[in-house]
Amino acid sequence: MEHTIIIEDLTADSFAPYGKVVDIPAGEPSKSGDGWDCWSYIQMLDVSEPIGFGLVVTKQREFTVTAMERHVSREELLLTFDKEIIQPVARCLDIDDPEEQPDPSTVKAFRIKPGQAIVIGRGVWHSPAYPAAEAARYLFAIEKKKDTFGDEMINPWVDFTGGDSVTFG
Repeated sequence: MEHTIIIEDLTADSFAPYGKVVDIPAGEPSKSGDGWDCWSYIQMLDVSEPIGFGLVVTKQREFTVTAMERHVSREELLLTFDKEIIQPVARCLDIDDPEEQPDPSTVKAFRIKPGQAIVIGRGVWHSPAYPAAEAARYLFAIEKKKDTFGDEMINPWVDFTGGDSVTFG
């Protein structure tokens, strides 16, 4: 079965079930100087091990997802560089179930604009991000430790329940 969803603009409220949003706050900066403003600690990444960084070049392709991955032991930061990206996510229904599959009925796709970032919560299902238009680059950061279930370096992708797919756009 194919599920079709709309792409949503990223807001703290709409993304809350999946993690946290990193964006410039509406309030005054915590520090400033000649030609700069700084908002300290606008978001936190909960870690106990060193952080590993990766870089993804995401290329134009059909807006269809058939499988996702999750990290039950770690949060993951995702930051786009200079182009909009679309990040599909799905709710984790049982973080303690090693056999869980992503549920296509819980998938949402969020538009992340340059200068914004997200912290994907523990257990939240996600696919690689898609470029909103042309190829885009994004950075991810995640604790460099083995996850509770599986090994992300071998094959972390889990098909949707029922072999379904999700399209968005």
